[in-house]
Amino acid sequence: MDSMQPGASSATETSPRAALAFWRALALALAAVMAVLAFAAYTQPELLLNYSGLRFCG
Repeated sequence: MDSMQPGASSATETSPRAALAFWRALALALAAVMAVLAFAAYTQPELLLNYSGLRFCG
């Protein structure tokens, strides 16, 4: 007889809520990094160009 009850999830499965929370946290972290880079680029445009290997001609 199976020891798991119907409807119970195994330890390796992730619930949809946990997966959604993970993706939301990842999106929030990415948005925060992009915001920091945007503010840095506003005050120092050559900063992002140095990271990408381009030259600032302005």
